[in-house]
Amino acid sequence: MENYTKVVLYAYPMLKTVGEDYAEHIKNKALLSYDSSLSTEKLAEYLAEEILRKRKLEWLKGKIEEVLARLDDVERTLVSIRYFGKKRKIKKFRFTSEKNPLVDSARGERAYFRRQQRLSEKVGAMLKSAGITEDIYLRDYATLEIFAKIHTFVHEGKDRKVSQDERRWIR
Repeated sequence: MENYTKVVLYAYPMLKTVGEDYAEHIKNKALLSYDSSLSTEKLAEYLAEEILRKRKLEWLKGKIEEVLARLDDVERTLVSIRYFGKKRKIKKFRFTSEKNPLVDSARGERAYFRRQQRLSEKVGAMLKSAGITEDIYLRDYATLEIFAKIHTFVHEGKDRKVSQDERRWIR
């Protein structure tokens, strides 16, 4: 796996909704159990697996939130811009090089991407120390559809394209 950190960060904004969808799915499956083609035992096993999957997603979301809370405002903004598609804070943190070395008019794009690379490495180390290792990711999350699609997106290099919001940030 190239960089599971990116996949986890791209998935983070969707984790709340995915968790809610799992809860609704589990409830509906249980309520409609009388109409299931599965045996009672198989249905119970299926529901137990779905409950465990939901709990794992909630655990992951909580751990990511812990990591994000440990970042400073500028770092959280950079993560939000890059991975969550947030643009509301861009103007607030658009610094000149005299206030912050993040943006320098002569080296804006290069400085921005160097900063993003360092931040990605920092967040990766923080995720690892929070218990979200590559092995955990591969075992518990990589096969889930949402993570598999994001992995393909990252693996194909589509995450390296600069969004319009990022262009505004670095100019």
